[in-house]
Parts: sequence; structure tokens; C-alpha cells
Amino acid sequence: MDDLKTIKRRDALSLFFESVLKPDHELRQDAHDQQCYHELMEWREEVLLYLKTRRHQEFGMQSGDE
Repeated sequence: MDDLKTIKRRDALSLFFESVLKPDHELRQDAHDQQCYHELMEWREEVLLYLKTRRHQEFGMQSGDE
């Protein structure tokens, strides 16, 4: 992969990572209303772990390397 494409993919992954980390109060309230808040947080943790794994695989980056 060329350098520009790699940079764009890294930047896009960082933005996506931020979108998962950013609290969505409306979504969380919906999860409370549907009594699945804890399951939502379980999914969130699984997705974060996957993103960290992919970041390490593709860019050799650990948490805090950005």
C-alpha cells in the first residue's frame, strides 16, 4: 500500500475509533428503555478490542501511539 493510502486508512480508523468512544446519550437511553444497556456496553467493548487489534495488525500501533 502506498504511503498516502496508509495515512488515509490510519486517519479513517482513528475517526472511526473516536466515533465508538464518543458517548451517544440518545442511543444509551434507548438501550436503557429496552433494558439492554449492559449488552450494548458489552458490544462496545468487543468492537473497541477489535479496532485495537486491527490497528496493531495494520499499523503496528498500540494504544496511545497515535
